[in-house]
Amino acid sequence: MRVRPLLALAIIIFPAIYASAQSADSAKAFLLSVYKQYQNGGKGINFTGPHAGRYYHSSLLALIRTDLKNSDPDSVPDIDFDPICGCQDWEGIWNLQMDMHVETPRRALARISFAVLDPKNYPHDALTKLEITLVPERGEWRIYDIVDESDPHAALALRKDLQRDIENLRRSASPQAIH
Repeated sequence: MRVRPLLALAIIIFPAIYASAQSADSAKAFLLSVYKQYQNGGKGINFTGPHAGRYYHSSLLALIRTDLKNSDPDSVPDIDFDPICGCQDWEGIWNLQMDMHVETPRRALARISFAVLDPKNYPHDALTKLEITLVPERGEWRIYDIVDESDPHAALALRKDLQRDIENLRRSASPQAIH
């Protein structure tokens, strides 16, 4: 019996797609490409922009966009900062340190520290410290969650905080109001 050409192609391609998001090297390369967007006056990554899906997992983007869409228009949105740099403004990225650990082929955890202000002009110990969880989507690593551990008294867990905010909005609004 002849194997159909399409089936043969699928047998070759699908393992390669899923394999591409499994190594610590590929996870680190992905995050380095993310932080390259912030260097030398870069514009960063707009989580409401059309290319956000290249960096954020679709489930995290859905939470961010739902939260933004349903926030009170007369107040500051819950997410009024860039979660990738843990900041609103930056001069660049200095002293980037990254410790990558692939927990499973479907999950990687990175501990990252860096400065968003030129250390020549600011204290060296003013570092942003993030824990970023990556998971593959369509065969490529994507940011699934970000925990900002820069201030141990006010740690931000992006996914959990967004879910809590959306749940609070649901409780205070009619069921049809939250999309």
